[in-house]
Amino acid sequence: MSSANKFVLRVPLDASGVPDFLPDRSVSVLAWHKQGVPQQRLATFNPQGKSSASFEFQRQPESLRVALGPETATPADLQRLQTVSVAVPSSSWQTASEVSLPAIQISSYHWWWWQHWRQTFRLTGRVLNARGVPVAGASVSAFDIDAWWWWTAQEQVGRATTDADGCFAIDFTRGCGWWPWWWWVTREWQANPVLVDRITAFVRQYPRLGALGAATPAPSLDVFHSPLASSPRPMPPRFSTSLLQPGQAIANTAIDPASLESLRERLIEILPRNFPLPIWPWSAWSPWEDCGANVIFKVTESCVDETTVLLNETVSEARWDIPSSLDVTLTAREGRFRERTPGWALVDYLFPANRSSTWGGRAGNGMAVPPGRLA
Repeated sequence: MSSANKFVLRVPLDASGVPDFLPDRSVSVLAWHKQGVPQQRLATFNPQGKSSASFEFQRQPESLRVALGPETATPADLQRLQTVSVAVPSSSWQTASEVSLPAIQISSYHWWWWQHWRQTFRLTGRVLNARGVPVAGASVSAFDIDAWWWWTAQEQVGRATTDADGCFAIDFTRGCGWWPWWWWVTREWQANPVLVDRITAFVRQYPRLGALGAATPAPSLDVFHSPLASSPRPMPPRFSTSLLQPGQAIANTAIDPASLESLRERLIEILPRNFPLPIWPWSAWSPWEDCGANVIFKVTESCVDETTVLLNETVSEARWDIPSSLDVTLTAREGRFRERTPGWALVDYLFPANRSSTWGGRAGNGMAVPPGRLA
């Protein structure tokens, strides 16, 4: 099909309203619809703050969405960011094969935010054994951890191997400004035993609050019904017992941030003050707008086909809102333990004598026996 027969969308951009504008960086422009492959363009500006992006389609497009964002943003990022966007209905092409949108105005806020939406961190440190001797060749993994009440979600942000002096360095970046529901569904939440114990013991000091709800595997508002009912003030309209957005599966549980903030205000009035960890509701919580990081570490050491865990930090040891450069000393625990490999391999079935190294011990130590074999 010749270019004359294609459908074309032209997207003018106007940043002339940005004070002291300088055309020193580009802006990503994305066009997409539900069934199609997103198209991304990088737009550069002239000294007057004007630019444009063009998109071509082989057939008449369905309803499109166009979003602007940082030049470093991926197509997935641009679909999930709270950023400048416009809708283009399919009817736009009913009378012409080329459509030009009105110029999209770029505010000074977005021009500034696109420059700061991603923050870079550098973690450096040293791993020592319990006697203070450097551990060489250890694997150090860093995780960003989020906590909401007694549920946590963590994401590995980097990994490094220690040198001869036990030193390591990890670099990673964090983005912010997401739509809250997108941020929420990209995390795998689970009830954290450390927080369950600490929060339960903390609240138990105040019998008037009643028993908290069960620590379900996934977040649920049911846990707050008893404390809310204990308040002498009239109960607000019943909070939803489900955090599911319409049409989503259990695996994509999402939180409505608007209802969360009103719930937080009410819980702060009811719950005992000064919980020792900075988690919701004692601390304000909108991580989708925060480029910061809360870091914990895991350190392992491998020998042949056996991996030993030297350190596995919990949420109680998290470093909250770390600076852009952080240096740490990680000391191995006295009680090391082997990291079990899930499942079983064909070699375990054919050569059962190897189970002691591959499976962490002989049958009877709590490990399963490969199917079809006797211990």
